[in-house]
Amino acid sequence: MAFLGPTLFPRILMHIIRLWFVVALGCLIMVLIVWIMIFIENTKTFSDTMHHYLGNDQNVYDSFDYDHNAGYVSNTNIPKHLGGVVFTSLFDVAMWFFVLIAMASDLFWRFPICKDFLETFWTSGLYDTRGFVDIEFFFIFANAFLKLFIVAATGSQTYVGIYPNNEHVDTPLFCLYATMCLAGSIPFTNLDRQPSTLSTEVPPTFDLASSEGTP
Repeated sequence: MAFLGPTLFPRILMHIIRLWFVVALGCLIMVLIVWIMIFIENTKTFSDTMHHYLGNDQNVYDSFDYDHNAGYVSNTNIPKHLGGVVFTSLFDVAMWFFVLIAMASDLFWRFPICKDFLETFWTSGLYDTRGFVDIEFFFIFANAFLKLFIVAATGSQTYVGIYPNNEHVDTPLFCLYATMCLAGSIPFTNLDRQPSTLSTEVPPTFDLASSEGTP
């Protein structure tokens, strides 16, 4: 049969890798949506409850939300100290770029613009265009640790108060699933980092004819 032969299992592996690549990319898109929602809800809730106060007097914050034991503004990730909402907003926006960088480092082998995007942020160490047999795997581990940071940062946020106008979606649960799915995808993402360099050809060491000296 035409589909049988020594390349059968490499071809199957290639299809599995490409399928998982879509799953891993979807996880990053979910996390990006989470950070956009966190940014919007954080700033909206702060504006509605704290009246744009940016000072360092916690008593003022407490007078607005009546929660004297909380170090964060109610239903937000914003600390009650000088410029807390500014630092939190900057962190939220920075996370957008971290997620986009992680996505670009997964897509560089497919879209040249992703290489340009990585080089724009001086993160060219997250990709390598050479085949796996020619390189060491530092860029793969760098990508994995970047995703671990994204998971840790996302998981450390509170999702309470994030309620977009969609009664059919449990938004806090969506946020948690997005974080857990990305964490679960990291061990498998190493396989889909550069599928274009994987070969379905039989390695020369398995060529019995050549090993016996046949011309």
